[in-house]
Amino acid sequence: MTVLRNGRAGGRRSGTLSRRPAAVALLAALSVVAAACGARVPPYLGAGQAGVTPGAGGQTTGSGSPSGAGGTPAAGPTSGGGSALGATGPAAGPASGGSGPAAAPAGGAPAGGLAGLTPSSFPYNPAQQAALCPGGGGNTASAVGVTPTSITLGNVSGLTGILANNFNQGPEAVEALFKAVNSAGGICGRQLQLQVEDDGQDAGKNAADIADEIPKVLAFVGSTSDADNGGVQEMVNGNVPDLGVAINGNRGSSSVYWSTNGATQYLVNGHPEIYDSFVNGLKAAGNFPSKVATLAYSIAISAQAGQQFQNLFVHDGSQNCFTDFSVSPATASLDQDVLEMKSKGCNGVFTTMDVTGTAKLLAAMARQNFHPVFKGTTFDGYTQSQIDVANTDSPGSADGLEAALPFLPLSDGNPIVNLYLAELRTYQPGKEPSGFGFESWATGQMFIYALLKAGRNPTRASLTQALQGIDSWNTGGATAPITPRLRQPSGPCTMDVVVKGNGFTRKWPASGFFCTGQLVPVG
Repeated sequence: MTVLRNGRAGGRRSGTLSRRPAAVALLAALSVVAAACGARVPPYLGAGQAGVTPGAGGQTTGSGSPSGAGGTPAAGPTSGGGSALGATGPAAGPASGGSGPAAAPAGGAPAGGLAGLTPSSFPYNPAQQAALCPGGGGNTASAVGVTPTSITLGNVSGLTGILANNFNQGPEAVEALFKAVNSAGGICGRQLQLQVEDDGQDAGKNAADIADEIPKVLAFVGSTSDADNGGVQEMVNGNVPDLGVAINGNRGSSSVYWSTNGATQYLVNGHPEIYDSFVNGLKAAGNFPSKVATLAYSIAISAQAGQQFQNLFVHDGSQNCFTDFSVSPATASLDQDVLEMKSKGCNGVFTTMDVTGTAKLLAAMARQNFHPVFKGTTFDGYTQSQIDVANTDSPGSADGLEAALPFLPLSDGNPIVNLYLAELRTYQPGKEPSGFGFESWATGQMFIYALLKAGRNPTRASLTQALQGIDSWNTGGATAPITPRLRQPSGPCTMDVVVKGNGFTRKWPASGFFCTGQLVPVG
């Protein structure tokens, strides 16, 4: 991809790391309850798996379309198997709120070709995508960023700044996806180009970068930054589609925002609400803490997320035994915090810090012989780096760390997840699979679907119309179904993984997603 820094092209920094600088959980913290170093996997060759849909009473249906009542459960994939993070086998946990994913149509062109394309028949194979609109005959320069041979998309991400080696994962994943499609011939014969600018994690710079790109790009795809609130009004004013992973609430609720994971903050009468599916799952699994401690960085959005999680646990029956929302990313030790947790009888701890901060916490807990019934983090910690850094600080300290995911684990064998791993490995070698990466990649796939539906000569208006027509998008079963135009909170579906040895393994449910939850006021 082309990376622009302060208006000039610049080189990419390495994604290889052994100890990441501070990178707060941000989106993960705000969205995970509202719902990796990859194993060697072959490219996608077969059928995907349709997702589960919330039905009445928090249950799920086995189909890929909404249902107002229970629905018929469908068999889901078994958990365990070879893990992309090094662990194998399922762990005990609650039964799913419904059941696992059902089989989706096999790969291949949908009946009726492009005219018959629907979210459920969308082929994730890049060659099949290219075949739905082949060649360049009749192509015109139909819109901003569109030429007869190429389509330029924008991306403004926080590649540098105080929180490093985290927000690069969004554009890396989208770039891998676009390169795979381009290698198969592109969409309607056009090559997809991603123009990336670095906002330095500054809202003012984000607004300036967005304004700079609007006259050059058809839409924005995969932008990932904790400063993504800056350019929202610019995109709304220009009616420019914005597909990605929102971190700030104003982006997630914007009229031009589209995502496979819903809004990160859902406001009801101006107050945030999130689903309590995760805490319900902990209760069913038997390790919901009666007294919970919550830690966050001193960075505003991390502290906000920490407070919201604390409120969620308290709302559902836990006592607030300790909070520290002023942890500095430069803090050398968290032993004093752990000693206070012990003295106050805490039996659970949750962190909205990044890999490095959570590793410091786990090491301090090991040193102080503090072993609560629950220790958890957001899906930002669902990486091999989290385990490696923690175990380097204190061998075995990562064991038992839990993370709730709004997508299927990388180890589940879902063919769409396997395709993400394969494309990242092929087109972004050495880059680590991640939650931000997978969700950006999934939203990129939704963009390709909408681009195909927008016609041979797309415009922003026809792309928006195609996005508005999407119902029950489930990324081939890798994410729970969502209707993007509703901009509702992600969830209520979630699932839980836990560190065992040198990898994460699925804890609950045994397959699919856990979908028993309701919206809870948290602010």
